[in-house]
Amino acid sequence: MQPAPLHNFYNNNCVPEATKIGLTEAEAIQICNCTVTTLKQKYSTEAFATLYAQYRNGDNTARRTLTRYGETCSQDVLDNILWEE
Repeated sequence: MQPAPLHNFYNNNCVPEATKIGLTEAEAIQICNCTVTTLKQKYSTEAFATLYAQYRNGDNTARRTLTRYGETCSQDVLDNILWEE
């Protein structure tokens, strides 16, 4: 089980926002698993909770930070999907 802030980010933001832009649910799950794993390696639970709170309050720097992690993972995941076929 993920710590609450990561769990909330995954369920409430990452997967829904990824599917909203046109990814399949399977793609969104792969990308968000990667994103959350990377965030867990970079941030303590407390530090991520602060970043996530800033993101939810509309902070552009926090949004850009989280988006950057998601974009890096999406590139990796989608590259893997393309090369598997």
